Amino acid sequence: MKSISIFKNELFLLFSAIIFNILLLIYSVSNLSISYNEAVIYFQKVNFLSIVTNASTILFGRNDYALRLPFLVLHFLNIFLIYKVSKPILKRKSDRLISAILYMFLPGVLASAILINEAGFVIFITLLIVYFEQNKMFKSFVFMLLVSLIISEPFISLYIAIIFFGIFKRDKKLAIFGLIFCLAWFWLNGIDAYGKPKGYFIDTIGVFAAVFSPLIFIYFIYTIYRIAIKEEKTFLWFVAITAFGICSIISIRQRPSLEMFLPFCVIFMPVMVRTFFSSYRARLPKFRIKYKFTTIIVLAVLFSNSSATIFHNFLYFFLKDPKDHFAYKYDVAKELAKKLNELGISYVKTDQNLALRLKFYGVLRGKEYILSRSKNDNCDQTIINIKKLGKQIDKFYLCKII
Repeated sequence: MKSISIFKNELFLLFSAIIFNILLLIYSVSNLSISYNEAVIYFQKVNFLSIVTNASTILFGRNDYALRLPFLVLHFLNIFLIYKVSKPILKRKSDRLISAILYMFLPGVLASAILINEAGFVIFITLLIVYFEQNKMFKSFVFMLLVSLIISEPFISLYIAIIFFGIFKRDKKLAIFGLIFCLAWFWLNGIDAYGKPKGYFIDTIGVFAAVFSPLIFIYFIYTIYRIAIKEEKTFLWFVAITAFGICSIISIRQRPSLEMFLPFCVIFMPVMVRTFFSSYRARLPKFRIKYKFTTIIVLAVLFSNSSATIFHNFLYFFLKDPKDHFAYKYDVAKELAKKLNELGISYVKTDQNLALRLKFYGVLRGKEYILSRSKNDNCDQTIINIKKLGKQIDKFYLCKII
């Protein structure tokens, strides 16, 4: 009875953490505008992401919440799957809870939950594949690999990991399937080696550190290395090290497409938690002080990074130039469209990028008004200031054509 009570309590804590996490993300969505790249996906491309986002806005209306709803739903499902995948790795239910909570608050995971990107789908499919491998459900495993070909491009490192894992386990069938899917990937996508060779390794490491938060990323590297030299090598380890290894090698020559590799690394969290608690619990209580102190520092850094992702508006107060803000390209458009609607204006002539963003909020291309960031002395102008929390982040000049 006691174990059942503890389990129910942990499930309650997990869902409480998920609800809190989702509420924070909804708040973050309320402060976002559609970016130009997102608008291109929504209006101009015909691919998996455009179909999903258009379907959502058809069902729930054209607004930012509907636009980002599919990614929030996937985020919720991925947290649940992380908890399930943790079961064979973490024997204690409390450890699984910690693993899921740490995962859901990683800065990169938070960003993938509210921006239009493939990461959530990649994580979802990969976690299902890992779950089916853990439970020896080979038919379901192969079926999800077939599903992965729908998105296709990000999964090459997963297919290579399957080859390596099959060879390591001396499982010819698994290695052959990995090879088949690798060949299918190359047939669908080809190989793209572009531009002059240039090193982006440091930049790539910086992005990884931002996605994990710096100290957790260091522990990610340590865990991968530790398992490589002296611990059991699971399929999840092969997935993470293959993605990180290929990404690092590519970055020596050119800038890698990080969305093809990062999703396979953030799901390594259960193994990182296991490694930490194995070291922590192997020591007597009086020798655990440095671990507790280190944990406090790591969690404090994670909290600050995650808070910056959610409450990014407040960072404008500390920046001289608002355009230096990492989320600037996701700001302005919604507020600008609202100001134009208040003026009774639904048609403007402006630059192509801004016009496509405004289109999402119902402001279309027209010739009666010119909207620009440059002042035009040849006409009477209305100045439109865009502010966040009282601080001006942009200014536009609206000129009526006579």
